[in-house]
Amino acid sequence: MSRPRCNPSRRTFIATAAAALAAPAALTRRLTGFAAPELSLPPLLARPTVSSILVQARNGRDEVSATVDVLKSLTGKRVVQTQAVGAMPGDFLEWPITGLAPGTRYQYRIRLKAEGGPESIVAHGGFITPRGRGESFTAALITDPHTGTFAEGSPEVQVMDDVVRNVGRDNPDFVIGLGDNVAWSTSRDEGQKSADAAEQAYEMYRRHLGPLTAYTPHFSAIGNWEGESGKFPQESIDLVRAVRRRFVPNPNQQTYPQGGSAEEDYYAFTWGPALFVILNVQSYTRASAPLALPTAADVVRVEDWTLGPTQLSWLEQTLKDSDSSFKFLCIHHAVGGNGGNSGDTLYGRGGARAASVGEQRIVHQLMQHHGVQVFFYGHDHVFVDDVVDGIHYALPGSFGAPWHFSSDLTGYARSWSDSGHARLTVDPHGARVEFVNQAGRAFHSFTVEPK
Repeated sequence: MSRPRCNPSRRTFIATAAAALAAPAALTRRLTGFAAPELSLPPLLARPTVSSILVQARNGRDEVSATVDVLKSLTGKRVVQTQAVGAMPGDFLEWPITGLAPGTRYQYRIRLKAEGGPESIVAHGGFITPRGRGESFTAALITDPHTGTFAEGSPEVQVMDDVVRNVGRDNPDFVIGLGDNVAWSTSRDEGQKSADAAEQAYEMYRRHLGPLTAYTPHFSAIGNWEGESGKFPQESIDLVRAVRRRFVPNPNQQTYPQGGSAEEDYYAFTWGPALFVILNVQSYTRASAPLALPTAADVVRVEDWTLGPTQLSWLEQTLKDSDSSFKFLCIHHAVGGNGGNSGDTLYGRGGARAASVGEQRIVHQLMQHHGVQVFFYGHDHVFVDDVVDGIHYALPGSFGAPWHFSSDLTGYARSWSDSGHARLTVDPHGARVEFVNQAGRAFHSFTVEPK
């Protein structure tokens, strides 16, 4: 199986455009003394389809006219589309770009103009629309940064920045965050009455993923620290869910033919010869009455973990309808648990050890029946590759919170205590998963065949 080569034009553009764009802004400030408008959050690419994509950023301190230009050529003038919006300070800027071609690489630039001042190019990036089923691609899977639980300049931030750079070198078509993408001190244990901590955590997540998300469409799953657990009151879930949907928009039930959730917390899409199904084990687990739970507990019986009847039925139909050669499930943790002790079992630890536990048994049977090759998950902060009935349960470490849990908690007979990410390379003849550590070294890999 061959691995897609990195597109050298993208790397050339990143280097040359950064220098070219910095010079006019500096010159403007030096000659006019005018403080050019800026973005307060870097661009994020979301909801890519064969004909559309969402380009999103956040405005800074000025009232501006904000324009995005989509181009086919980085250095030429082949502008495909231009959209302008007006924005107040702190507004989210969203440009839904349509009319694109499948499997095509585009570039974009964002221009801001405040009243009475010059226009400035403040950001740029690029993306490729979903490839056809006969094409190869590379994707990245990351998990558990817990952004928001540590301060700027901390060792955890260094881990995250190192992994973001490593992922960027892979030149992936897209990246999937497997949950616990953000966290704050009360988000796991208490229903939230204020959105402030959630906003600060998501702001930090966006800032540090900015070098990646400006060039790589972003998908995410829901973890137990996002504050959307079903054990919380619905008004609390709605509060933090609204923050998540502003800062990291996901596909909804209308984005792809496979459908999904109106809340953007489970969905599926195809890319090349592969189907990706992103699931939410957190928000629909309501069997344990919230008032009866210990503060940190999610369930009182491991069998209480559930996708809920609607999501489970949707999963079965999505797998049944798919004729993709490769099928990958992505979730924060198994729909059950079998950790190293009773508490961590209830907490959802154990990965493949839970293949026959609770509702995960049903999910595992669906994967067997419909030819799923890999079950990607997070939660346990170590690299794991276990195989049950030919299905790989693969956990790509952690990429921001280097809390590597030991076997007495997870129950794993084999795991690697490294931070990093998973590199997924797919072509019509095979798929390869490589575990890449913080130093950028691939230290373990496995391959799966098309079904």
